[in-house]
Amino acid sequence: MKKIVIIVCLSLLFAGCATYYNPVTEKTEYTIYTEKDEIDMGIAIDKKLQKENKIVETPDYIKEIVEKVGKKSDRPDLSYTVRVIENKEINAFATPGGFIYLYTGLLEKVESNDEIANVIGHEIGHICARDGINQLQKTLLYSIPANILLSNKSAAIQNAVDAAFTITMLKYSREQELRADKLGVTYAYNSGYNPEGMISFFKKLQDIEKKTPTLKITFLASHPDIADRIKNVEKVISDLKSE
Repeated sequence: MKKIVIIVCLSLLFAGCATYYNPVTEKTEYTIYTEKDEIDMGIAIDKKLQKENKIVETPDYIKEIVEKVGKKSDRPDLSYTVRVIENKEINAFATPGGFIYLYTGLLEKVESNDEIANVIGHEIGHICARDGINQLQKTLLYSIPANILLSNKSAAIQNAVDAAFTITMLKYSREQELRADKLGVTYAYNSGYNPEGMISFFKKLQDIEKKTPTLKITFLASHPDIADRIKNVEKVISDLKSE
């Protein structure tokens, strides 16, 4: 009986699915969450993250980079928000709806605006491809009772995020990471930044891994091998410069 109820609830949800044209995949996709829902989810996650982390002031130059790169992305009309989290880990991540988070540990390692522009471009790439919303949809869909989701989706999203969201939900496949690298380099290049900044940043992390294996580089955790990422980016840069 319980199984039948679940099937009926899911049928109701999928009956209310919206379609969304994904500018990255160039395909029309079915989704439980519209762009407005995605933004609502991002706002809910942002509130949770601000409560759980020490947020420090974001330098103006980083805000400027985010604005420039965002305007050259596949979702130029989305409003992008960047926050800096005080944490020694070398990490950056993005959540649905245009929210980007940079750790102070990562910012201490970058040496140029070109490097940070490529890292930001990578995170915007995940947002443009809706990687985060697709990952969260798989998890949060089962955390929200169908009757609540259908009657008050924003409240349901807020409640589900408060109860269930963790950064570990934002784990991507090898293909998604390589695609985000490609998008990040492309967006940075089109914004006037040197795409080689991604390679110099990767090589820096590669060197840190060898010299300090105990240092946590979350940005590389469960991602493709860094040598493969460098090779992938080199090919993208070659293609960009030959156009």
